[in-house]
Amino acid sequence: MGIGSRLKGIFRRKKEEPLAEIPRPEITPESVSAENVKAKIDLVLTQLDNLSVKYDTLSERMDRMEKTINEIYAIAKRSE
Repeated sequence: MGIGSRLKGIFRRKKEEPLAEIPRPEITPESVSAENVKAKIDLVLTQLDNLSVKYDTLSERMDRMEKTINEIYAIAKRSE
């Protein structure tokens, strides 16, 4: 079993989920109230928190990938 077969799946791309579109409701005088505005602000804040978590997760994955690539590079340099 060579290095190539062990590293075969590392660079395989995972299926990406399509981004969901955020529905844009129509603004009417009846729909504008203090409670509705607060609820919508809460929703936007929740979505921002969710994006922040996703960004942190992606950042961690990129750091791990960079570390793995550096390790592979070091192994390749030693075997020359």
